[in-house]
Amino acid sequence: MTSLKLDKKFWCTYFPTTLDGNTDTWFKTLRLGTISYFAQLKYLFLTNFMQLRKYKGESHSIIGFKQKEGETVLEYFTRFINATLDVPGHDEGIIASAFTWGLLPGPLSQKFMGKKPLTWAELKERVEQYLRQEDGEVAK
Repeated sequence: MTSLKLDKKFWCTYFPTTLDGNTDTWFKTLRLGTISYFAQLKYLFLTNFMQLRKYKGESHSIIGFKQKEGETVLEYFTRFINATLDVPGHDEGIIASAFTWGLLPGPLSQKFMGKKPLTWAELKERVEQYLRQEDGEVAK
């Protein structure tokens, strides 16, 4: 690997050419002489573009997730799945337990009392099985 030893003045001149789109437009709005050092530029950049960063939650952020009064199991399960999409590298045990703890008292929560699902796959399978049974009873 070749490393070029160029002075900081060159890199400061070259840096703006690496920007495009919104970052280039934002950079061009900075008034000449307002940035004294790189840490200041970094701070301004981050505070300007931080809201564009997608929030990534943690497994613990869904522990208080609850089924709403009048919400069907399917609606709750769909809302729960959407909430877990922002939880990277989640702990499957915590996810399954959070869903179970958030269920309102009813047939599905009673089924989970005997044997709680331990993984995301087991939770999904058992909820889908319950929903199929529920649909079958409605069809009768």
